[in-house]
Amino acid sequence: MFSLFATPLGLLMKGCYKLIGNYGIALLIFTLVTRLLMLPLSIKQQKSTARMAMIQPELEKIKKKYGKNQEKLNEETMALYHKHGVNPMASCLPMLISMLILFSMIPVIYGPMTYISDVSKDDITKTNNTISMVAAVSQEMKAQDTTMEKLLEDNGGSYDKVKEKIVVDDKPYKNTFKLFGYESDADSEEKSDKDKLWKDFVDIFTKYPKIDTFITDPEIVSQNLVVSRPELAVFDLVEKTKDGISYAEVLPESVRDWAKDFKYEFFGLSLGAIPSFNSWLAIIPILSFLLQLAATLISNYYTKKNNPAQKMGMGMKVIIFVLPLFSLWIAFEYPAGLGLYWIYSSLFAVIQTLFLNKIYTPAKIRASVEEEMERNKEKRKNGKKSFMERAIEMQQEQRGEKPASDDDSDDSDDDDDDEDRKLSKQELKELQRKKLNEARKRMAEKYGDEYTED
Repeated sequence: MFSLFATPLGLLMKGCYKLIGNYGIALLIFTLVTRLLMLPLSIKQQKSTARMAMIQPELEKIKKKYGKNQEKLNEETMALYHKHGVNPMASCLPMLISMLILFSMIPVIYGPMTYISDVSKDDITKTNNTISMVAAVSQEMKAQDTTMEKLLEDNGGSYDKVKEKIVVDDKPYKNTFKLFGYESDADSEEKSDKDKLWKDFVDIFTKYPKIDTFITDPEIVSQNLVVSRPELAVFDLVEKTKDGISYAEVLPESVRDWAKDFKYEFFGLSLGAIPSFNSWLAIIPILSFLLQLAATLISNYYTKKNNPAQKMGMGMKVIIFVLPLFSLWIAFEYPAGLGLYWIYSSLFAVIQTLFLNKIYTPAKIRASVEEEMERNKEKRKNGKKSFMERAIEMQQEQRGEKPASDDDSDDSDDDDDDEDRKLSKQELKELQRKKLNEARKRMAEKYGDEYTED
C-alpha cells in the first residue's frame, strides 16, 4: 500500500530536488509543501478540538444523566455534537495522513535512483541485481572465513570447481544456491537463466578478484543495506576505494554518472547511511526525539489550557513519550534521510501548533460556533436537515419515539435544569401528578377512551 503513495510523493520529491540540487534541503521544501497541503485539515482539527472543549461540561452532564442507557447516551451525544458542529473524528485524520506520508517516504528514501533520477528502469534493475548478487555470495564466503581468491587457489583457478564447492543446497551457501543453483528436474529456461547469471558473476570476479573483500568491509559499505537496499550502496561503490582500487565499473555508466552528481547529503552527512552512536549521524535520531517530544508537550500544553476541565487519561500520558521514543527508534533503524524528514516534520508541527492557537483562540471559536448555529437554525426552518439530524431521527423512530424538534430540545434542556434543581415536597408532588396525568391521557387517546384530568 505504501509503495502506491510513494510514487506521487517521489514525483514531488524529484521536483524539489531539481529545484534545489541538494537532497537534505529538498527534503525541507518537500516537508513544507506537504504541511501546507495538510493545513486546511489541521485548521479543521484545531476548530474541532476547541469546540470539544466548549461542550465538555454538557457532555459530562449527559454522561451523568444517561450513563446507564448507552443508546440514549449515544443519541444525546450525537445531537450535542451536531448542535455545536463538532466532528469527534476530525483530530484523527491529520495524524493518520502524517503517518501515511511517513511510511510512504520509506521507499522514496531507500530508492533515490528509482524515484528521483532519470536513469532507465533496466539500468536500475541491473544495478540492484549486481550489487545484491555479489554481496550475498561474498557475505557467505566471509562467514566461512574464505575469499574468492582462496577458493580459486584451492581449486586450480577453475570457477567451475568453485561452483561445485559453493553452489550447493547446504546451510553455509543457501543464498548462493538460490542465485545459481537448480534441481536436476528444472526446466531448460531456468537452467539457462541461472547459468547466464553465474557467467555474469564470474565476469565480475575475473575483472575484480577482490571485490568480495571490498563489499563485505563494514568500514566501507553498510552491511545492513547492501543486500536489502542495494540502491544506497551505489554511492559507496562509486565514491570509495580499497587498496587504491575502485569498483565503480561494475555499474552501468548512466548509474555512475548519476551517483557522482547526486547530492544525497546534508551538511556533509550522508543521508543514505543508517545512523549509529559511533558516528556523527547519531545527531539526527537525537534531534528527531527532542523535537517530537517538544511538539507533543506543546500540543498537550494548549490542550490543557483550552480545556482545563478535561482530564488526561492514561493513554494520552503514554502517547506523550511513545511518539518521541518511536521517532528515536525509527531514526536509528532506517537511513538518515528518514530521520531528517521526521525532524523537519516535528519542527513544522511546533510552528503550526503555536500559529493555530494564536489565530484560533477559544473566544474566536465560540463566536464562530454561535454564528454557525444561527445559520443551521435558518437551514432547518427551510426544511433542510443534516446527515446527523436524520441519523438521530432514525434512532428515535426505531424506538417508536416522535422525533424531537429544536424547540423540544430546548425545552428538554430546561427540564434538565429543573430536574437538577432540588424540588420541595409540594413541587415534587405536583410534578408527579402532572406526569401521571400525561400518562393517563396518552393511554386514553391510544384506546379511544374519554379522559378527565384529576
